[in-house]
Formats: sequence, C-alpha cells, structure tokens
Amino acid sequence: MVGSFKKDVPKSIKWHTVNEAAGRALTTMTNSPGIVYPLATMELPGKLKPISGVASYYVTGYASPQTLNDRLTVDGELLVARVESGTTKNYQFVFATSSDGSVYFAGPYKGFGHHVASGQSIAVNSLFGNTPFSKGGGC
Repeated sequence: MVGSFKKDVPKSIKWHTVNEAAGRALTTMTNSPGIVYPLATMELPGKLKPISGVASYYVTGYASPQTLNDRLTVDGELLVARVESGTTKNYQFVFATSSDGSVYFAGPYKGFGHHVASGQSIAVNSLFGNTPFSKGGGC
C-alpha cells in the first residue's frame, strides 16, 4: 500500500529540481492521499518533458509521507506513460518537498513489469507502489 515505506531505502538517490508550475501541480493535486489523479502532460516537470511519446501522466500522494535525513519529505509518486512502437512504457518517479517548499523528483523506477501492449486495459493505480519508498502492489 502506498505510504508504507521500505526500511531499505537507498541512501544515494539523485534528486532533480521540479520547476515551480509543475511543483505546484504535483503538491496541489495530491492533497488527498491514495487517490490517483491524471494531469496534463504539459504539467510534467521540465526535466521530464523531453521524454518522447508521452501519452499520460498521473500522480498520487502518500497517506504517510516519509521525511529523509536531507530534510526532504517524500510526498508521493508520479507515473509517466509513453508509447513506442505499439508498446506503452510506464515510468514511475517519487516526488518530495524540502523544508523551504521546493519540489524535487527521483527515478525512474521501472522494475515492475512496466511494458504493456498499447490499448491493453490496465488499472492505473496498479502501476503505483513500486518504488524504494513503497511496498508495491498499487494504491
């Protein structure tokens, strides 16, 4: 379940700054934890916009955010789905806020069977919960 964190969270996660507009979209949309929200692809963090073939973008917030040693609080997850040659490839990221209100993301996490045939019916929430900060198994 999202919000239940693994004890073996990697110590050397590379965090990337999220631009202000995308950070506001992430933190505003995830005020109700455990619900998966679709976002417009134009609201992707700037560093993720160059990903080719992006078709969908979803976010969810954790019921129990986790505060890390570097004064970041991991607040939730985002999922970017892109289409390539008839296959939808789903990439999961986590996002965090700092004590000064800045927003960051880390990832992608993709070791969860992230490729599906395009057009295949799949519950979006089943694609969440597969990061070092969650137990897996969706929302």
